[in-house]
Amino acid sequence: MPEEGKRLLLADRHPGWTFTGVDPSGPMLQLAKRRVAEAGLGPRVKLEGITVEELPLDELYEGATSMLMLHFLQGMEAKRKFMTSLAARLKSGAPLLLAAVNADLSSPAHKVMMNAWRDYMLCAGITREEWDRFAASLGKESDPISSEQTVALLSECGFTHITRYFGAFWVEGYYAIRI
Repeated sequence: MPEEGKRLLLADRHPGWTFTGVDPSGPMLQLAKRRVAEAGLGPRVKLEGITVEELPLDELYEGATSMLMLHFLQGMEAKRKFMTSLAARLKSGAPLLLAAVNADLSSPAHKVMMNAWRDYMLCAGITREEWDRFAASLGKESDPISSEQTVALLSECGFTHITRYFGAFWVEGYYAIRI
């Protein structure tokens, strides 16, 4: 599959689907718009510079993804508000794919895991500067929570059948169903 196809897996596999993307970050929204245009998906994709909480409640969605953003929300209350708002906009039975950096920064394993992740990322072409910037951001610019807290949060916010489907270093993916 070509590189672009990997990034557009859902759109490629489901040609009848339409998508709504939200992101309050102007640069991220511009990147998404460029990728949508390059892929020729304009008629199937609506992108808005808002948060999930700002989506109207009168339109329920049949599924959702949240990829690598939960850890940027500061504090459990902000995470709870986001997940509750997301659940409120999904139909009962709708799937959610969630990926986030999940880490217990006070764990004895933290240093070992960070060293392993650093070695892997440096071998994969990330510069030492980029790694140092990322590593310094954990717990400051980002607020990762543990795997256990993530599962409890999903359950508390209206999801069931919570299953971890991916894990690499501190990045974890979960599949869940809206109750």
